[in-house]
Amino acid sequence: MDIIIKNGRLIDPYNKIDKIADIAVKEGKIVGIGNFDNIEGEKILDAEGYIITPGLIDYHVHIYPLTEIGIPAEVTCFSSGITTVVDAGSCGCANYEYYRGFINSSKLRIKCYLNVCSAGLVTSSYHENVNPEYFNRKKIKRLFEKYKGELISLKVRLSKDVVGDLGIEPLKETIKLAEEIGVNVVVHSTDSPVTMTELVNCLRKGDVVTHAYHNIGHSIIDENGKVYDEIKAARQRGVIFDVANARFHFAFKVANAAIKDGFLPDVISTDLTVKSLYKKPQIFNMMFLLSKYLNMGLSMNEIIERCTSAPARIIGMEGEIGCLSLGSCADIAILKIIKKEELYEDWEGSKIIGKKLLRTMLTMRDGEIVYRDIEF
Repeated sequence: MDIIIKNGRLIDPYNKIDKIADIAVKEGKIVGIGNFDNIEGEKILDAEGYIITPGLIDYHVHIYPLTEIGIPAEVTCFSSGITTVVDAGSCGCANYEYYRGFINSSKLRIKCYLNVCSAGLVTSSYHENVNPEYFNRKKIKRLFEKYKGELISLKVRLSKDVVGDLGIEPLKETIKLAEEIGVNVVVHSTDSPVTMTELVNCLRKGDVVTHAYHNIGHSIIDENGKVYDEIKAARQRGVIFDVANARFHFAFKVANAAIKDGFLPDVISTDLTVKSLYKKPQIFNMMFLLSKYLNMGLSMNEIIERCTSAPARIIGMEGEIGCLSLGSCADIAILKIIKKEELYEDWEGSKIIGKKLLRTMLTMRDGEIVYRDIEF
């Protein structure tokens, strides 16, 4: 064996595993789970007292280095146990192929949404143009054909300051284009010009509502503190709800009400940009975000599922990543829960004091150790 990780608590929601065991890695693949006291490995790692999970997947982040908002990808992600990311529409059809040089040179596994605006999110000085009149439909279709499996979704932002007088039309036209291509749509829902119920009624199975727990403009919570029936019905027919936290897209008022009503997110992602990276107490990195949900009452299994097997299924890699299955990619994170008081606050000023903090001790990508804490 190349590496044997011993004595850790394996949490793998995809395979319904939560137990103390060893895990063996050879040639970039997971080749065994069990007790390997009598098997030699080139490197033995003792993970007693730690949690071993599949490599985490950040389903919504901005890492394109030629935008004003892109974060330093590898150093940020590997130190948070992340081995796969989805860039959330930083590029459009005019600049995506320039981005591919960065994608191909990174040790991170990178998938992408393609922004319907040709220029994507290159600058934060002004908003992208989402007028359907300017959609370059031919080029968008050509890129999806050329980079199938790498480009996975069409992205559109539907906030009032982006769409202006266009209302919901950019979303409707994005869905029409996505239908022709055969991909799903990811829609930024914060401060939408229409209610969340009207928004989700446009969506199809597999489409994604991002910023599900926001509280700017219309939220998913009704006047009685319950999730709208139309929102629940949308989930029943296969619409996906991602928190994509960032700084301004999360409110405890909405999140607590939704969770109390049994409406947990389908995906937990960061929406990190340079404007939110390492900015406590709203968000810091993936570990800080997951710690917040842990302190809000979600279990480790619920949390890990929403940043491993759930996004793996959405991006079409179920059973290959986001799991500890035999023969799957040896993308692995080793985490530690430490007892530490930490402040978590939303943009409205609501806050909680948590007692537990998750910390990444080691990250492995395709069997290679790409991050290791000095104490491990």
